[in-house]
Amino acid sequence: KAAESARTAAQSDANAKNAEIETLKQQLAAAQNEKTTFEGQAKVLDGENKRLDTENKSLKLALDGQRNIADLTSQESEERTKEAQVQRARNMELNKSRDTLVVDNNTLRDQLFGIELQLKQTEEKYNALLKTNATMRAFLASKDLPTDTRLMTVSAAPPPDVWGKIVSARREEKGNRVLVEVSLGLDDGLIVGHAMTVYRNDKYLGRIRLEDVRPDRSVGVVVETAPNSIIEVQDNVTTKF
Repeated sequence: KAAESARTAAQSDANAKNAEIETLKQQLAAAQNEKTTFEGQAKVLDGENKRLDTENKSLKLALDGQRNIADLTSQESEERTKEAQVQRARNMELNKSRDTLVVDNNTLRDQLFGIELQLKQTEEKYNALLKTNATMRAFLASKDLPTDTRLMTVSAAPPPDVWGKIVSARREEKGNRVLVEVSLGLDDGLIVGHAMTVYRNDKYLGRIRLEDVRPDRSVGVVVETAPNSIIEVQDNVTTKF
C-alpha cells in the first residue's frame, strides 16, 4: 500500500508537471508569437522612425530656408516699402501734372473753338468777297476795262502826255482782238495798262490799252473803235485825250 500510494503520488506529480510543462509550452508559443508581432511592429516603427527622422530633417531644412527667406523678405519688404514711398510721391507729382495738363487742354480746346469760329466767319467773308469780286470783274469786262488788279493799279496812275504813231496792226489768229504796235514805250513814261487815243487828222478813231511795253515800243489791244472807222498803220496815238 505504501508503494501504491507513492506511485500514485508520483503519477499525480508527473501529471501536474506535464500540465505545467504544457502550459509553459503554450505560454512560450504565445510569447514567441508576441515576439514575432513585436519584432514586426518594431520594424514598422523603425521604418516610421526613419521616415519621421527624414521628414524632420526636411522640415528643419525647410524651416531654415523659410527663416532665410523671412530675413530676405524682411529686407526686401523694407526696400519695397521705400520704393512704394518713392512711387507714391511720384504718382502724386504725376497726378498734379495730369491735372495741370487737363486744365491746359481745356483752355486750348476753348481757344481752338474760338479760332475755328473766327475761321468760319473769315471763310464766309472770303466767299462773299469772291462773289463780289467776280461780279465786279464781270462788270469791268463788260465795259472793256482791265480786270487784272495790277493793271487796275497801273491804270490809276495817269500817263504822261505823249504822242506817237502806230507802226503795225494785226488781228489775232485766235479770237477777235486787234493788236497794234506803237512807237512809244517805257522810255516815254508808258507802262502796262495805260490807255491811248487813236486819231487821224483830228478824227477820233478809237482807243487802245497797252498790254506789252518795251523801252521804245509798246503793243496794245483795241478796246474801242469809232463807227465806220478802221485803225491803220501811221495813225496817230496820244495819251492827251
